[in-house]
Amino acid sequence: MRTRSLLQPRVGAVLALVDPAQRGVVEGVHDFRVAARSLRAALRTLTRTADAALVERTKHDLRVAIRSLADVRDRDVGRSLIGKLKSAVAIEPGMKRRILGLSDSDRRVALAACEAGWPKNLDRRLITLLRRGEASVEAVIRRTRAEAWQQRRRAIEVLGILGRRYSPVRLHDLRRRVRALRYALEVLAEVDSGASVRVAQLKPLQTLLGDAQDRIVLSRWLATQATRFRRRDPDLSAVLRLLAAHYRRQSIEAHACFLRLRARSVLERLALHVDPHSESPRPGNARSPRRPPSSARTRAARPGHRAGSPAPTDIVRS
Repeated sequence: MRTRSLLQPRVGAVLALVDPAQRGVVEGVHDFRVAARSLRAALRTLTRTADAALVERTKHDLRVAIRSLADVRDRDVGRSLIGKLKSAVAIEPGMKRRILGLSDSDRRVALAACEAGWPKNLDRRLITLLRRGEASVEAVIRRTRAEAWQQRRRAIEVLGILGRRYSPVRLHDLRRRVRALRYALEVLAEVDSGASVRVAQLKPLQTLLGDAQDRIVLSRWLATQATRFRRRDPDLSAVLRLLAAHYRRQSIEAHACFLRLRARSVLERLALHVDPHSESPRPGNARSPRRPPSSARTRAARPGHRAGSPAPTDIVRS
């Protein structure tokens, strides 16, 4: 089987979504960010070593495009959440329209900034990628298994630092690691049918981490708006503070649901068939690696421990 079919659809999907994303179509913004992240992850494993320079430039441009749309997407998610408010938080329809209007105004500003900062060479580099060859199936399997193992290890480390605490920064980092692990497994699933089961096992984790992140981002935006209108419009400011507290509680509740999934056990049960000492696929006839000294085994048993780690804060990156 040739691996060209693994990369070309991902590049084509991003190319097709550039225009709707730049125009600010809600679905286009979301779909572009998903497709671009998936492509960035795939570029680490599907491309040839000879194309390393092109790959790095393309990854950089994709990252810039994804980040430039972040505020636009945050306002889309926030608008959807506010639109679904139920009777638990009673606000007047007129006040709700004002808050949605503030969100729409911020979205227009963010979209204008996105247009100004959009990477100019992204389309050209994506088209160039379509004309390049790809790594062999054996290389793809080896690299993707190693990538998945690394992302799982990092996710477990973040879980160890986080414990059961609610820390938006750490939870966002964990979400990024779980998402990267899922993207690696999705590539692997196209050449190894057993990987699709592992992708399904990660979806509940990613969903709840996303729920927690979406709500804390909205809460922080509402709190910022409340401060902005504290003197000019105290009534609006009070409603904004009420909603900010409401969505923070929802974020904490999503975290509580996440804890019940026992994420560490889910991650540790993933059979990735990778030798952690060499981070390369383990040959079927290879002997088990020699056990490390007892002190090293003790450290390995606690992958989340990191000496001198800074205490997490509740500041969320936008």
